[in-house]
Amino acid sequence: MEKYILYASLAMSSVSVVFFLILNFRVNRMIKKYKHFMHGLGDSDVENLMISYLDNLEKLKNEVHNDVNKRIEKLENKIPGCLQHVGMVSYNAFDNVGNNMSFSVALLDENRDGFVLTGIYTRENSYVYAKEIVKGEPQRKLSSEEFEAINKAFDK
Repeated sequence: MEKYILYASLAMSSVSVVFFLILNFRVNRMIKKYKHFMHGLGDSDVENLMISYLDNLEKLKNEVHNDVNKRIEKLENKIPGCLQHVGMVSYNAFDNVGNNMSFSVALLDENRDGFVLTGIYTRENSYVYAKEIVKGEPQRKLSSEEFEAINKAFDK
């Protein structure tokens, strides 16, 4: 029995030595990485480095925030001049033509500037007209369908 205890102790101590060598190798490797990382830095230098990183990060965040705000402001200034209101009316311009092939489309911005595009379909030809609208007032006489298209554009 003492013989088995001696063999078991020897086996356990051999396993312990192997684990010790493995752990020692790993710790030495971590120490080498740590020394490489901390090369030239003292305790206060690491703190200063972290503070400078935080300052740079805050500065970058402010720059991005200001840039985004400027871009949003530019877009908001452009929006009133963009075509935002669209209205369309399909109709029969002539009694002998069916299927509502003629149309009037109103395209206007927030200031009520834009145009009305009218397409008249006949059996022989098609005609397209554009009429300018400035501040809600047509520059030429509009048909009832064109007025209806303008009203539909702003009813949405």
